[in-house]
Amino acid sequence: MNHCGLDVAGVSSYLYLTDEKGRKLTCGAVETTKAAIERRLKPFVRGGLSVAIEAGNQTAWIHEVLVGIGAKVTVVNPTKVKAIAESRRKTDKIDARILCELLRLDALPHPVHMPGRETRALRGLLVARRQLVSVRTKLCNVVRGMLRQEGIRLPAGALSSFVGWRRLLARGYELAHLPVVLATFFDSFVSLTDSIRDLEKKLAESERKDERVARLKTMPKVGRIAALTFVAAVDDVHRFPSSRKLVGYSGLAPTVRSSGERTEYGPISRAGRRELRAVWVQIAHLVAIDSGRATQPLRTWFNKVARKRGKKTALVALARRLLVIAYRLLKDETVYDAARLRRKAA
Repeated sequence: MNHCGLDVAGVSSYLYLTDEKGRKLTCGAVETTKAAIERRLKPFVRGGLSVAIEAGNQTAWIHEVLVGIGAKVTVVNPTKVKAIAESRRKTDKIDARILCELLRLDALPHPVHMPGRETRALRGLLVARRQLVSVRTKLCNVVRGMLRQEGIRLPAGALSSFVGWRRLLARGYELAHLPVVLATFFDSFVSLTDSIRDLEKKLAESERKDERVARLKTMPKVGRIAALTFVAAVDDVHRFPSSRKLVGYSGLAPTVRSSGERTEYGPISRAGRRELRAVWVQIAHLVAIDSGRATQPLRTWFNKVARKRGKKTALVALARRLLVIAYRLLKDETVYDAARLRRKAA
């Protein structure tokens, strides 16, 4: 088996390749393109080729290229490869060589999961939607701030619809620049909203194709975006041996410091998928303030924790519990049942 460490960069990457006994076969720069990588590594596949690369923004397509030529690929979290992360001498050649040697010795950390094309496409749609929603929110905040400077305070939701914007445009203003600015910003708001709706139509298609989304939506306050965010982030729920692993992946698990007989729990690690954490904390907030029957056992549990630990801690704990429930729904192929939660609480 031949072993290769590939240090990926934007234009030119560096590879270091050895045989099973650690003897160098080749090394050097390679253009970061599909054709160049295939041409350089394909001759070594016949004898067996294992390649290690660090996770990054180009990992997905490089992984596909390497698997396509018959190589066994290991993708690792760069922060967990201490020999590289903590090295004072940091060059492409050194990084590639360390990756190669750790791969040969089977000393690399647990590999990063690589999702398939469909999951990557879903992630791309969700990222695009989040970015557009963020830009639209910032645009509305700029308008609010500008009007506040002129003594005009807008009520909540005034800029969330076309009707609200048109009502604002129809008002009279002493300063001549305000109608011009508002009209320009309204055009941008319309364009952004149309783009968001186009993306949401694509997301609706993904929803219809995936029965996992339907299972997750049986949970209270979980809609299309929350369910799709879970599915896109988790991909295959069976890759997590327990719900505890999934919670850790979300970054919602508390940090732990243990010394002797003393164990201290700190704030959440935040070492995971940010979008999963953000969306499911938001779901927890909606559940906590709801008054429906479906959320009653969850709210009872939330209020009990809030009395002991405070509302902020209880909210994070509720988000963790919701993730555990979502995990079980997909793992057991079942649907949400509030009565079952009541029986457990009793």
